[in-house]
Amino acid sequence: MTAPTHQLTGVLFGLLTMTGLNLFGLINGQLEHIIVFFFFLLFGSLLPDLDTPKSKLGRRFPFFLLSYPLYWLFGHRTWTHSLMFVGISFVLSLVIWVLFPLPFYVVLGLPIGVLSHVLGDYCFDSGVPLFYPFLKRRFQFVVTAQTSRRGR
Repeated sequence: MTAPTHQLTGVLFGLLTMTGLNLFGLINGQLEHIIVFFFFLLFGSLLPDLDTPKSKLGRRFPFFLLSYPLYWLFGHRTWTHSLMFVGISFVLSLVIWVLFPLPFYVVLGLPIGVLSHVLGDYCFDSGVPLFYPFLKRRFQFVVTAQTSRRGR
């Protein structure tokens, strides 16, 4: 998937999340909180591709300082495309929530964006190593779309 399609998938997940939270009355609906939620979500939807210097996020300063070492150490679509990384992004959102006076649903945009990215790649023929580093096997959905960029 490309960066725009990852972000569109993230927006879909974000709209579904906001709708669900609104149904249960768990959001206050302040516009600035919703904007920050979608900022976190769009950033999170690009974050798993930080492991390649060719990605939209990986080639920009200061992220390329992390992108090159991650690519050299692990390669692309390894631990940043796993459920462990989704968990790490959730813990990071908890840290942000503790440090900044934001409603909890706002910082949930980050792990929801990461999850949307992983599940988006899960639907393509290259698959994702969901249980990396414990199991390096790549998993994919029953019906997948073919990508011309194998291994990305």
